[in-house]
Amino acid sequence: MAVNVSFNSFSLQDNNYITSTVKYRSSPSRDIVTEKIARKPGVKLLATEFGPREISIDGYIIGSDSSNLVTLIDNLNSNVTRDTLGTLIVESGKEIQALVSNLDIPDPHYTQSMVPFAIKFLAPDPFFYGNQQTVSLTVTSGSTQPRTQSVSLTISGTVFAEPTISYTAPGSSGYTTTSGIIIEYESTGETTTWSGGDIGLAYGQFVTFDYGNSILLEGSTELEAAGVFPRWEPGATAFTVTYSGGVQGGTLAFVYRPRYL
Repeated sequence: MAVNVSFNSFSLQDNNYITSTVKYRSSPSRDIVTEKIARKPGVKLLATEFGPREISIDGYIIGSDSSNLVTLIDNLNSNVTRDTLGTLIVESGKEIQALVSNLDIPDPHYTQSMVPFAIKFLAPDPFFYGNQQTVSLTVTSGSTQPRTQSVSLTISGTVFAEPTISYTAPGSSGYTTTSGIIIEYESTGETTTWSGGDIGLAYGQFVTFDYGNSILLEGSTELEAAGVFPRWEPGATAFTVTYSGGVQGGTLAFVYRPRYL
């Protein structure tokens, strides 16, 4: 199926703007941070992250005459070149945030109706993102303390995901007995904890673990989280949710967008 190459919904694949080549599959460079090891040869790896991604698009601008060609070039500059950051789509079901680093259009002298163009994009976040994935689960009521819920699922993509996990208490008035929630990412044993204090979570209220922004929310109130917000690697994944004080039912939602190199 043909993909409508576009930037912020401005089409680069139609009757006037014809994309002929897109270079985007090369992996971005990796920034590697090391430190010398004291009193012996060698270095210690501290961190490694993917750097910005470069994407290039080559094609042609085709007008009905020289005057129309000038209009089309102006439209390209108005809708693509001047935008600081936008959504670039070059593959079906995936998008990336990028900005134009260079636009090259040979001078047509405005005596013709067609010119080639070459655009270079720079993506500070080097990953392509797929469509949002949501897994909704029912939480079974129970007074056992602590009460645990084990979840198995498959993370799509080629690199890590940073999900948002939300527990929503059933609707009613007053407060539940749920006084704490611990989420354990079983691949590493790392945990993130919400502690509700002496009063349980209100009926109809929700607790959100935002791994992408390392934020814990009770309703719209940001709280200090205990533990860490790990990255979730693609493939078969298991995690455990532990509810302190028992639980009166409700729902658990696991939401993420797959990342691709």
